Amino acid sequence: MVSPISCLSILVIPLLVTSLFYQVSNAVNDTYLDSICHRSTDYELCSSTFAADNRTSTADLNGLLLISISSNMNLLETTIVNRIPKILEILNDPKDKTRLQNCQKDFIYALGKLSGAYLASASKNYQEGTYLATEALLKNVDCDNEYNTTNRASPIADVPNKVGRLIFISYIIVGEITK
Repeated sequence: MVSPISCLSILVIPLLVTSLFYQVSNAVNDTYLDSICHRSTDYELCSSTFAADNRTSTADLNGLLLISISSNMNLLETTIVNRIPKILEILNDPKDKTRLQNCQKDFIYALGKLSGAYLASASKNYQEGTYLATEALLKNVDCDNEYNTTNRASPIADVPNKVGRLIFISYIIVGEITK
């Protein structure tokens, strides 16, 4: 006589194996991820962004898109909350303070747009997500322009540049998803 447990295991084991195969087969393989990063404007940034996130190993293209957007959101949030206030404390020139405060406002706006892009992308509304990411990118450029008209170097010049490169990675992934 066959026990109920052995009957159950006959049914459960194939389901487990199938679910593991499904998860692995939907994940983007390293070669494909590498090809995405090679098309980006910054291979090192792209590679390190995905290597730093433990969701990457099981992510499909939509998962990679969400990782790239959330990495950008983390960068902006850290800059808004930690970096800019510390720099503002040591600045003496009122014009420099105004420029940096304007950047902080631009980044807050961009963060809101990227939050919307994340939600739209999670819902697979890629057109809306791309639109919102573009809005964030344009606000990011506004910050960059605060210093382009002066002889002053921006104390956060790396941030707008990095935000733009991360958004471009998102565009590449959306292009792959919507092929």
